[in-house]
Amino acid sequence: MKIHNEIIKLRIIHKLEFINITDKVKEILEKSNIKDGFVNIFSKHTTLGIKINEYEPLLLQDLKRFLEKIVPQKDNYFHDIIYLRKDCPFDEPKNAEGHLKCLFLESSQCVPVKDYQMNLGKWQNIIVIETSGPREREIVIQVIGD
Repeated sequence: MKIHNEIIKLRIIHKLEFINITDKVKEILEKSNIKDGFVNIFSKHTTLGIKINEYEPLLLQDLKRFLEKIVPQKDNYFHDIIYLRKDCPFDEPKNAEGHLKCLFLESSQCVPVKDYQMNLGKWQNIIVIETSGPREREIVIQVIGD
């Protein structure tokens, strides 16, 4: 069994942003030279989710509206009262909204690999969803198999 690890670094521009990383993951899979196994896509951040879904502009607008509806931007979140948090720097960003939105997302996805290809459906893409940008982010890609 072989294991291949890489990190995708992203520069997030917007507070809530959707980024299609499918092609980047495919490139890493090709470099791994793994025929059959799986690829795991993992976010190293608590306010950055990973989803597999259709990457279509109108659907992305609907997803954005859904996340903003279930977790409003303007609310009184305890996590954002910085002085109440122990061992928290004074300049810590107020990001409770992003944490709460990520409760509806996952921090990783696992995709089967067969004959050197990700076994995704016709409309499936690997989407990074930032909920507390702008920031620098890292996504761990790990390919495991033979």
